Amino acid sequence: MAGGVTNSLTGKVALRSYGSMSYGGLLSYIYAKLSKEDPRVVAVTDWLRSNYTIEENPGMEQQGYFYYLHLLTKALTASDEDRLKLANGAEVLWRDQVAARLLKLQKSNGSWVNPEPRWWEADPVLVTSYAVMTLEMLEWRMP
Repeated sequence: MAGGVTNSLTGKVALRSYGSMSYGGLLSYIYAKLSKEDPRVVAVTDWLRSNYTIEENPGMEQQGYFYYLHLLTKALTASDEDRLKLANGAEVLWRDQVAARLLKLQKSNGSWVNPEPRWWEADPVLVTSYAVMTLEMLEWRMP
């Protein structure tokens, strides 16, 4: 879905990584009970730490954005990460960031919707479901 790049030496096409599927991959590794030292877990974790953002679905911009926030929350909750250490050494309180972002994006009627329609995210029923499930996982409390 994010396209690919062709290696100029081998001619092989490598698929591009993007945020939601990378968090989905991490989640599947967690469910498979792979250790944090497993090279596959290390590789996806390194990519996620280098590409962390709550502003977009990395590699896809706004496409699948609310699903991205949902998978980010699900994977980091399953990995028991309260603070996420980024590649640059900074630590982020990702739960607070995701909650604040979702509250900022909520419409006046209480729903959420993505102006980018890919993967049905222009449907407020679907996107509101992602947002509510994400907020529920965050166990975030308003100050």
